[in-house]
This record gives sequence, structure tokens and C-alpha cells, in this order.
Amino acid sequence: MTNFDWVDKRDEEIEESRGKDYFRIEEGENKFLLLSHFAPLAQTFNPATKKYDVAEMGEQGASIKGVCWVAQEDGGEWLVKQAKLPYTIVKMVRDLSKNDDWDFELPFKHRMTLNAVGAGTKEVKYSLQPSPKAMEIPESVLTALKEKKSPEDIVDMIKSSAANAEADGGKD
Repeated sequence: MTNFDWVDKRDEEIEESRGKDYFRIEEGENKFLLLSHFAPLAQTFNPATKKYDVAEMGEQGASIKGVCWVAQEDGGEWLVKQAKLPYTIVKMVRDLSKNDDWDFELPFKHRMTLNAVGAGTKEVKYSLQPSPKAMEIPESVLTALKEKKSPEDIVDMIKSSAANAEADGGKD
């Protein structure tokens, strides 16, 4: 009998490292600073692979995500993470940006609390509440953000990667 425990351990290591690079919406409160504008990414869910595939804008069944950069505090350290926020949240941020009561510019100096009820389901409900208290964005976050690709470049990379995978017949 072969022992494959090392495979499970490696999968856990990969998932843990991804968690540091990507903003994931979890059940309950998700706090973050919005650092950049959004670039639209159309996707469709593939039930066979249980992953999202790149779609064309306007394609039947496509959902739109807003690709952007956020900062999230983790154990006292601020990490800059790539986010793909659902269209519903992007519209909430747009509405906030149009409200004259907020001095809205990016990076946005007010920590946002995104509440998710039913996270990971199609029935998820979101609410977004910015803190009325502005904060100084850590210099380390601003420096890290300067080194990141633009949201449009990320979308182009995702589309290119998907096109290359399709051209290779989906081989790894």
C-alpha cells in the first residue's frame, strides 16, 4: 500500500500560500482597504471542473468580476492581495464613489467591511460598510502596490492563460 499523505500536505501548502496572495470572501466580516480601480472579467462556471472559465462579455450565463488590488491585515502585517470581487460588490463601491459625503479616491483610506451571508453559495448576500474613520495607508502597502501589475494586465494574463490552455487541449 502506498502512502500519499505527502500529496495532501503539499496541497495544504499550496492553498496556504495562495491565501496570502488572493483575497477570499469568507462567511461573516471581511475587512480590507481598496487600493485600485476595477477591471472587468467575464467568467462562466464549469461544473465539470468546478472552476471558472473565461467568457466573453455578454455571453449567456457569464458573471462579471471586478479584478483589483486590496490590502488585508493578517496578524498585524498588511498584505497586498489580488481580488476578484463580484459585480454586486463593484456596484456598491461605485455607489459609494458617487456619494459626496465620502472623499473617494484610490487608494481609499477607509477600511471596508464586507459582510457575506451564505458565502460560497449562489444565494450569498453581501453588504458593504466603509469605516467613517480614515486611516493612513502603510508605506509598505503603497510600495508593494507600485510593484503590482495593473488590473487590466491581470485580466489580460488570465485571458491569455485560458487561451493557451485551450490551444494545448487543456493539458498541464
